[in-house]
Amino acid sequence: MYYNTLPRIKLRTSRTDTIKLDSLTETRESFINICCGNRDKRCSLNNGLRIFAAVVEMQMLEYESATADILNILWGPQPETTYLERQFRTCSKIVSLIRSSTTQTTIDDIVKQLYDFFKRPTFTDHTHENVLRHLIFAVIGWSTMLYTPTFELAGSDFSTTTKYQNTQEFKKHPVTHVTDSSRRPIGALLRNYGFIPIICPLGAKPSGGSPTLLSVPHMNFYSLSKIGDVTIAWVDDLSEHCKFDRYSRTKQLKLFRLPSLCATICLNKGDETLIGGLFKNHSCQHKCQARSETEAKSYLNGVLLSYRLIFGQHALSRRIFRDREREKAKWNRAIDPLLDALCGQEYVNGFDGAGDLLRERGVYDAHINFPHLGERLMDLADYIKTQRPRNLLEVWNDQRDPERLFTFKAVIIIGIFTIVLSVLQVFVGVAQIAVSLHK
Repeated sequence: MYYNTLPRIKLRTSRTDTIKLDSLTETRESFINICCGNRDKRCSLNNGLRIFAAVVEMQMLEYESATADILNILWGPQPETTYLERQFRTCSKIVSLIRSSTTQTTIDDIVKQLYDFFKRPTFTDHTHENVLRHLIFAVIGWSTMLYTPTFELAGSDFSTTTKYQNTQEFKKHPVTHVTDSSRRPIGALLRNYGFIPIICPLGAKPSGGSPTLLSVPHMNFYSLSKIGDVTIAWVDDLSEHCKFDRYSRTKQLKLFRLPSLCATICLNKGDETLIGGLFKNHSCQHKCQARSETEAKSYLNGVLLSYRLIFGQHALSRRIFRDREREKAKWNRAIDPLLDALCGQEYVNGFDGAGDLLRERGVYDAHINFPHLGERLMDLADYIKTQRPRNLLEVWNDQRDPERLFTFKAVIIIGIFTIVLSVLQVFVGVAQIAVSLHK
């Protein structure tokens, strides 16, 4: 049985307000469907997708002051609808237009198509046009969770931000000038700035012949944290997943907090999703476009499997997640139930077949099992391989080589047992001498 984990908010509403809320709920559900594909209303992944919609809604509200005027111009006077309802509808239309685009479609092309759809003349005010460009760039980020857009001024550059869990800390990342970016193909723009983090062509291997095996004893979070001092940063940006900065003071490993979004897209067998179209249209010379949604689903499946490698397949790592990381992974006091299962449970059952997407092994090949995340995971593996225990306690907890650890513990235990026996023999000998002298 699955429960809605989102915190309840008590609302006092009239009948008119209830109708508006119902309308917003339907609009929100339509937005989720157009982003992830149609799904059953009783789908066990829905609780995670509601968190996804809540994250998007919060980011939309941050854009309200900048986009309210442009939405009023596009939709005309509609006093019976709220800003969020108009924004969700606009976003759904933008997603629909991008899904039907080609490899050469630009943000400016989508702007023109919006003019045609709403039957509005081209804006003579460049401010409104730039706001619409920023909105389209934001919608791509919201609907795919590849990045978190941020907005300052209509004429400012496209930019993104990285926010960290349970803190007010964030980092702003400027992308490029709004006018120049809007004239580039969308797929090429996103790929150039790292928002489509795929290996192209699929199956390509870096030169150098470095080992590509990833074993659970080396890659589990218990070993990473105890021996390598690795910490987890739970992020909302899918393109940041498994990024690791080995030279930072905090040794942060970034993990995406909403795997239900990934699983829903992977399980979708209907129309092409937005993220699938963007990954396919990333503009390369290797004919990746011929592989339909292989690129996106391969990346997303690797994301799901990485949670099992780092947490789910190791008992002590699962305990660390439940005791410490689970609270950090929450968004607004709610956690994605699939994340809870992938990282905190030995087996992943239910979730509409999401567990069937996982092909768990004790040892993985980075290029075969993680074709797009392999390089990031190999960098993490190389880091933990170079770390050495600093004291006897860390040697005792070092589970990277089970055979060596077993031998070490056996030697210690046998040694202690031998010493205890020797001490007992000494006491027995002393006691015997004392008894002899007494007689």
